[in-house]
Amino acid sequence: MHNRLTSLRHLLLLVFVTLSGCVVLPLHHDSIEDPALLEIRTAFARTVEQTLNDPEQQWTSGWLGNMWINFHGDDNRGLCYEWKYRVHAGVQETVQRVGWQATAIVINRGAAHEHHAVVVYDPAQVSAGKLLAARPSEPVYILDAWRQGQADIYTMHDWLQLPMSVSVAAEIIPVQAPR
Repeated sequence: MHNRLTSLRHLLLLVFVTLSGCVVLPLHHDSIEDPALLEIRTAFARTVEQTLNDPEQQWTSGWLGNMWINFHGDDNRGLCYEWKYRVHAGVQETVQRVGWQATAIVINRGAAHEHHAVVVYDPAQVSAGKLLAARPSEPVYILDAWRQGQADIYTMHDWLQLPMSVSVAAEIIPVQAPR
């Protein structure tokens, strides 16, 4: 009986860790010092708040949100690629105004655990071709509202550490308007 309880506890812990997906924490908003990133963060937070308060669509986040959307459909939104489009559209004006650029990233493309987010970066310091290899100190950040339904910002380095399983390497992709 004791072995079964121990096994059950380990299984529950594994499920909790898998569903939470938060081994690496996003940047705390008080730790952001770059004025350009602070402006982008403000636009990002406003976009997430407006999205969650959208009277015409019900937005969710995370794996449990994905299950809800896939089972109920209708006006439910919140798959990672839907968040990517919404976040990109919401921050694009600010990103351009501060002289940065925004694009998208996908990891595990084509797999059941595929994940999309928005990348913002300072092109004066990092070229587009070097985004995936950015050091934690370089101005390359991931805007990922899907994980927690919040304006979470990660360094590229930290965001690439989040997936528990990587079957297809991350790649930078253009943001294409939804059809």
